[in-house]
Amino acid sequence: MKWSQFFNTSIGKKLLVGATGLFLCSFIIVHLAGNFQLLYNDGGKAFNTYAAFMGHNELIQLIAWGLKIAILLHAFIALQLTFRNRAARPVKYAVNPGNQTSSWFSRQMAIMGSILLIFIVIHLANFWWKFHFGEIPTQNYGGEEPLKDLYTVVQVAFKELWIVVLYVIGMIALSFHLIHGFKSAFQTFGLNHVKYNGLISFVGVWLFGILIPVGFAIIPVVIYFK
Repeated sequence: MKWSQFFNTSIGKKLLVGATGLFLCSFIIVHLAGNFQLLYNDGGKAFNTYAAFMGHNELIQLIAWGLKIAILLHAFIALQLTFRNRAARPVKYAVNPGNQTSSWFSRQMAIMGSILLIFIVIHLANFWWKFHFGEIPTQNYGGEEPLKDLYTVVQVAFKELWIVVLYVIGMIALSFHLIHGFKSAFQTFGLNHVKYNGLISFVGVWLFGILIPVGFAIIPVVIYFK
């Protein structure tokens, strides 16, 4: 079987969803570490320096475009699998067997993933697009050249209650999505084992499912009430 044919099968699509999902998991750790610099009381120097490096380093930019492709691929294939599964069972059971064969989180993956995708699009439009293609004032921190002041753009945005609420909702969706998705990715690759399942579940639930989304959500809330 050719690779193109394999990735058109349900198993192949699940492997792609798992691979892109784990790739995106690695990104959100780095992204959260950078975003925490928004809370430094230094006039935005640390965050703007970080944003400039991330926005101009060629290797980082290559990875960033890979991430955007991974997001689209992950969402598209996941929705394909959802619709295919529903088409294969057009009539719902009178008693939902999912209570026995799947978790509540797994049955909400399409909904939470869709909410998360909408959030990502709005997030990119508000900050990524403005940073690369919009008109942003600059700040001079005594370096060789002024830096784009994305820090002030973010601070102003997070003074809007609707944006803060949107981010909290987006992070709730991320939490539900990761609680199931992280563990599911390891199962898809056949890496689940009785010796490691406890650790995988702990990392998936507490680190990716709770701590990281809470960390992202805290930032706009703190800025709003600051």
